[in-house]
Amino acid sequence: MFLIGFDVGGTKIEATLFQLSPEQPSTQQTDGFECAHSTRGRLHGRVISKLREPTERHKGYSAIVGKMANLIAASLKMGGVEVSQLSGIGVGLPGSIDPHTFRMLNGNTMVLINQDLLGDLRTQAAVPASVVMRAENDANCFALAEALCGAGLLHEKKSGIGIHSQTSVGIILGTGCGGGIVMQGRTLQGARGGGGELGHTILYPNGHACYCGQSGCAEQYLSGPGLESLMVTRHYSQLGQMPLSAKDIFERAQSGDPAALAVISRYKNDLARFLGSLTSVFDPHFFVLGGGLSLQPSLYQGLSEALSHHTFLPNSLIPVYQHQLGDSAGGLGAALLAI
Repeated sequence: MFLIGFDVGGTKIEATLFQLSPEQPSTQQTDGFECAHSTRGRLHGRVISKLREPTERHKGYSAIVGKMANLIAASLKMGGVEVSQLSGIGVGLPGSIDPHTFRMLNGNTMVLINQDLLGDLRTQAAVPASVVMRAENDANCFALAEALCGAGLLHEKKSGIGIHSQTSVGIILGTGCGGGIVMQGRTLQGARGGGGELGHTILYPNGHACYCGQSGCAEQYLSGPGLESLMVTRHYSQLGQMPLSAKDIFERAQSGDPAALAVISRYKNDLARFLGSLTSVFDPHFFVLGGGLSLQPSLYQGLSEALSHHTFLPNSLIPVYQHQLGDSAGGLGAALLAI
């Protein structure tokens, strides 16, 4: 079967065309992957094409729909696939998605809020009614892909617990802090699509103001900008200099810089407390981290042990994995929504 997964963000729109089959490929594919489906068993997949365009939110909603329609046509042409051969199209969006209408209820790409994106895209791209179309929060898509095709497979090999018996939590640590919860192979959407907005749980009561209207949200401390602002306060006497990036801070800590070491220590303590609180709510089999900050190997050193000090159940040594699917996770998770 052929599926298209969209990863729509504030700066770029990425469309990936996937092929999934129950048959083992005859040759080893560098872009191949395995995926667990609840009724179809193990599926073998490959990436056929990956295309992207800048979102350019300032051009408005209609321009975004037009870009997505063009990406569908270009993806199919590149893969030599007819639109009638598509089984589904999934869209990961940067906000909370109504689980019934698939409209975005809130998010930072405001031109998409309350729009019938799937209906308008179906019309503009001439997608047949037989093609299933679904939309979901982008962090939920990341968590779903990792649960079914990435970290979930790794955890199954290590623990012997089947993928569809697992509960997992995916956290994206990047420009923001997003999350998704997967239980027995399905994302937790909630009654109104707000399930998994983990970055807007309160880490520090009466802490930093957040754009969502609350104060002390986890995103204000665990995102890349949150880490960078913490370093600025350590170097308050050097505010005239260019601020360090999150990557620079980790590198300085690796070389023994005292201020950077203190900042990374504080960041990891905050992250451990955050994951510990989530453990008390969801009791997951594992966490999986994505986003730019997740690429730092030192982030994982002692993290499971640290979070165990913030849980109710004793001996809660929850594995924390780095993402296994790289940049494909968001698009793959979106594509999987359709099946």
